[in-house]
Amino acid sequence: MAYRLLSPGPVVLVSSLFDKRAAITPIAWNMPVSDDPPMVALEIWDKHFVYKAIMQTKDFVVNIPSTEMADTVRKLGGVSGAKVDKFSEYGLTKEKSEKVKSPRLGSAIGILECKLREDERMLKEYNIVLGDVVYAEAEEGVFIDRWHPEKDGPKIINHLGGRVFSVPSGRILE
Repeated sequence: MAYRLLSPGPVVLVSSLFDKRAAITPIAWNMPVSDDPPMVALEIWDKHFVYKAIMQTKDFVVNIPSTEMADTVRKLGGVSGAKVDKFSEYGLTKEKSEKVKSPRLGSAIGILECKLREDERMLKEYNIVLGDVVYAEAEEGVFIDRWHPEKDGPKIINHLGGRVFSVPSGRILE
């Protein structure tokens, strides 16, 4: 219940490499940790294929999907990357990242390229993966210093728990 009371937050697609094979999976438990230096935290179960990939590659990409990808996000969460090449299976476009080895998702509306910040306690006790953001970009017009849900066009996807998602619909305070 605590998670669902504090959420919704954006669901992201985290990508990395394991033995040169691309991994990607949805992660709902994510948050910024610091703005200076920029850092993010992700809770990723240590049995996930993408977790193994991050531990091997020492970097990852936080890809922010839009509402147009909602069905794909749901599908990506229902299959293991250890068994299926999710990029091929779901027709996802891999792009070369600017500053890390891990691939980024071509259709993402926002990208955070991260280098793993190893914190043994956080990894072992909580499965918290920390990343130093070394590069960031967002789709023009959708993000200008913040997300703009009041404008037409792509929107981020919020996770409400289980298989339920929502979309921010507009600004309520100025």
